[in-house]
Amino acid sequence: MSSITAFDTAHEDLVHDIAYDFYGKRLVTCSSDQRLKVWDFVEHEDSAAWEINDTWKAHDSSILKAIWANPEYGQVIASCSFDRQVKIWEELSVEPKNSQKRWAERFRLVESRGAVLDIAFSPIPGALRLATCSVDGIVRVYEALEPTNLAQWSQMEEFEIASHHRPIDADSGYCIDWCPNRTATALMVVGLGKEIGARASLSRHDGHNRWYPAECLPEHTQEVHDVSWAPSMARSYQLIATACKDHHVRIFKITEMPLTGLAPSQRAQSMSNNGRQGGRIGHRPLQVEMIGDFDDHHAEVWRVEWNVTGTILSSSGDDGKLRLWKAGYDGQWRQMAVLASTHVSS
Repeated sequence: MSSITAFDTAHEDLVHDIAYDFYGKRLVTCSSDQRLKVWDFVEHEDSAAWEINDTWKAHDSSILKAIWANPEYGQVIASCSFDRQVKIWEELSVEPKNSQKRWAERFRLVESRGAVLDIAFSPIPGALRLATCSVDGIVRVYEALEPTNLAQWSQMEEFEIASHHRPIDADSGYCIDWCPNRTATALMVVGLGKEIGARASLSRHDGHNRWYPAECLPEHTQEVHDVSWAPSMARSYQLIATACKDHHVRIFKITEMPLTGLAPSQRAQSMSNNGRQGGRIGHRPLQVEMIGDFDDHHAEVWRVEWNVTGTILSSSGDDGKLRLWKAGYDGQWRQMAVLASTHVSS
């Protein structure tokens, strides 16, 4: 049985983002009213409801995204805004709820030369790292010098994703996501909004504090609004979903190709390319295959997100519907359900 629970966030302007915490028991919402709101799911004897934990003015402009860090680092939220800043917030359990003091600002990341459009915490255990993507066309990676002290962060790496000398454009639409699975080196997918031949691309870490472009995710004809990398759950390949302005949800299969399976000329070319890009010699090339392409929204698609096992994909768009996608026994991806504010259909 499925049910939809509606509640009024009481934001005074457009709500840009909502995010569950690791356990799905808390929500954070952000809005153009410059406020963050944290909600707790409270179960009573005969009912359950989302109750406000606290609300506060967090930025000086519209807040575009808010995310939770892994709970191993405590109750930590990062938020980004048109004011060019990323802020790190930590819950103070000694402060009363709804006091506008329960969440304390611990640090500001201010290196971006334009609006910060997307942020993502690294899934790598043991290190609290945050990637940011702004309209200046640069992805920056920060790390808390001591995870127990959120007041000290340092920029560790950065790499360009925009064309050289490209003017700063507030409508660029870049988006990022980390690979959540164990790989030889860190991987990231980046949606390139208004770049020529709008697309998403993979970036690969070379193990020496440098990132380089790995592969392109093709077929996008307009801005890529969102990217989401699926947990692999021991699959031998990776899955990435994209949401695009061209009304399509796309699913890509990423497979690492063994060097031994390549012809000698291809193997030499791959090793040569890795060397030119600053990568480790012998990095296995990645094969990209689009295994799903759906235009069921018939409108701009804004968000895609995988479930915790990477087996169900959700997408939302301007049609006002949340659509769920799942692969059948034959390996083909299909729509399994449609959720709207008034009903659920299969």
